[in-house]
Amino acid sequence: MKFDLTSADITSSVMTVKVDAVCSLNASCKQNADPWNAPRPITVGGSIDGGITRLWTENAGNKSFLISYALTVNIGGTYGTARWGDAGEPSAGQYMVRCDKEINGSTKGCIVPAFTPTFVVDQKYSQARQFIGMVQASMATHPGWEGRGQPLHRESDESVVSKNRAVVCDSTFKPHTSTPPPVQCDEFPFARTKESGRQLGVTSGASCQQYMVTSQTIEGKQYLSLTWPGLNQGKMPAADAKCARASMPKNQNEGVGGDLGRRTVEWRLLEGDAYWVDAGQPVN
Repeated sequence: MKFDLTSADITSSVMTVKVDAVCSLNASCKQNADPWNAPRPITVGGSIDGGITRLWTENAGNKSFLISYALTVNIGGTYGTARWGDAGEPSAGQYMVRCDKEINGSTKGCIVPAFTPTFVVDQKYSQARQFIGMVQASMATHPGWEGRGQPLHRESDESVVSKNRAVVCDSTFKPHTSTPPPVQCDEFPFARTKESGRQLGVTSGASCQQYMVTSQTIEGKQYLSLTWPGLNQGKMPAADAKCARASMPKNQNEGVGGDLGRRTVEWRLLEGDAYWVDAGQPVN
């Protein structure tokens, strides 16, 4: 925290500044004896700063903490205090922090759960990126598209994830003959989300939007493109569909899935946590 004194009406008296930071809601949040604990003198044009370090002392599960602050200024024996972050104060609840040791079992970490991260689909997985972007644009709910739809939410129960995938990529899925092998069923919204088609009531992937990656050779070079049934008749994928699936090259499907898994650990996404998906659509 840094405090700059740019101007003051009273210059004849000594001015001091003190900051009290409180980590509440759970006793397992410990703060260091920071340089703000005692009043510090300052003059016009001056600047003082100091770090506040916090440590989560537990080694399992997760805990949430509320960080609040009180700034006290003393000018010649006259005190004034401004508070923020705590209940009933300005920015109430804004500085909530959650710490956990659930994501990978060996490393503890903390995040600000009010922040919703964005998963950017790497352009090197161009067909999978185009597939997701097309679904976001054509589906009425615009899943995961910031500014148009709602974020996706993590499904952490592996048994539920397996059921999601088994429904959307059921026996009605047939790898397209023009998709470069090995071919996989790629689904969106992802099976590891609360927005998976099965969790929205879909009983078979046959009711999802259907896409395919096709390959053609032009002047000795292979080109891949995304298409969908009905394209030649000018029909767009069904806007009221609750899911989409594509006949997708394995490296494209697993590449995106691997990136998402790494971001899940980095962002410490727990059950039900939200995130956006950026597949090249503009953010409004």
